[in-house]
Parts: sequence; C-alpha cells; structure tokens
Amino acid sequence: MKFKVITQEEHVKCQKVATAFEEMYELYGDMAVADAGKFGFVHLRWFDGQSFSSSDIYTDSVELFNDLWEYWKEYHLLEPVKKTPLAELDYDELYDLLKSDEKIAMEKKRQEFWHRAFGE
Repeated sequence: MKFKVITQEEHVKCQKVATAFEEMYELYGDMAVADAGKFGFVHLRWFDGQSFSSSDIYTDSVELFNDLWEYWKEYHLLEPVKKTPLAELDYDELYDLLKSDEKIAMEKKRQEFWHRAFGE
C-alpha cells in the first residue's frame, strides 16, 4: 500500500482545521484528530474506552474540514432525537425537519468553523 505524504503547506492548514474543531473533542468524548506527521492527520471516531472503531487519514485540509463538519452536524441532528422514533431517520431527513432559524444557525456555525480554520 502506498501512502500519500502531506505537503508542509497542507500540514499547517490541517493543523488549523483540527484546532478549529477542538471544542468537539472534549464535548463528544468519543473522537479525536491526531497529527500523524508526514502521513497527515487522522480522524479517530467512536472510542469505546479501549480503542477507536473507525479512522480516516487526511492530507487535504478541506477534506478534513468537511469530515469534521459532517461529524459535528450529524451529532447535533441526532442528539436531540436519541431514543425517539425520529432517531430512525437519516441525517438529511432530520435536517429537513429543522426550522428555518435552526438551519440558519447551523450554517452560521459552519461559517464560524471555516473562519477559524481558514481565516476567510
């Protein structure tokens, strides 16, 4: 298996993305983003107390951002409906059920993360 080595520029950008999403690491407690040096950044998910059950490696900061954003969004869509029949819906269906102001707030949060990560 051939590994893609991250460029120095992307390494710096990925570090900014990982830092932008820091609030998630303690809040959720079951995920982390680790710097894997020249191999990129690893998004570790679903910690069960002994190990993580899923991981992905990123060498592109926008891809890492999109992955972390989706994780944040899915958590905030699913958490309010846990242990209810609505928990059976997929994330798109849950998003469609949000009120207009909730969708706006979610987009503002995405923009906040983007600004923290990329300064734009």
